[in-house]
Amino acid sequence: MKVELDGIIHVGAVAIAALAQSSVHCFGRPHGLSAHCTKKPVAILIRRNDVTMTFEVDGAPIPLDAFEQRYPGQRAAFERLVGGNTTSC
Repeated sequence: MKVELDGIIHVGAVAIAALAQSSVHCFGRPHGLSAHCTKKPVAILIRRNDVTMTFEVDGAPIPLDAFEQRYPGQRAAFERLVGGNTTSC
């Protein structure tokens, strides 16, 4: 299982990204291979006016220190990427 930033979207001066948990499970069979893959959002990051806010997927705010404990390094990665390669609307 892996948690990583999904694509970042810019809407005007606001940057939005989902933090997604993904997993891949492969199974060998005598005459083939099967896989089960999942990807689900676990948090939302929003940056506006140089302020980053974090939320649960149901919209409840996550304090930044709690977010950092749960997902170390993801906030910093989001803030680095906001100025770099992003998708604009």
